[in-house]
Amino acid sequence: MVVWKVVEILVEGLLLEGIMIVKLLLMNMLVILQHQMEWIMLLLQVVEKRGIGMRQRYETHMNMEAWLGSMKMKNMKMVREGG
Repeated sequence: MVVWKVVEILVEGLLLEGIMIVKLLLMNMLVILQHQMEWIMLLLQVVEKRGIGMRQRYETHMNMEAWLGSMKMKNMKMVREGG
C-alpha cells in the first residue's frame, strides 16, 4: 500500500513536471511568435513607407511632366508667333 502511494506521488510529480515543461515550451513559443509578429509589423511598415515614397515620386514626376509640357507648348506658341 505504501509503495503504491509512493508510485502514485512519483507519477503525479512527473506529470506536474511534464506539465511545467510543456507550459515553459508554450511560453517560449509565444515569445518567439511575438518577436516574429514584431518583425512582420516592421517589414510591413517598411513596405508601406516605400510604397508611399514611390507614389509621391510618381506624382512629382507626373507633375513635372505636366509643367514641362505646358512650358514646351508656350515656347512653341511663342516661336510660331515670333516666326
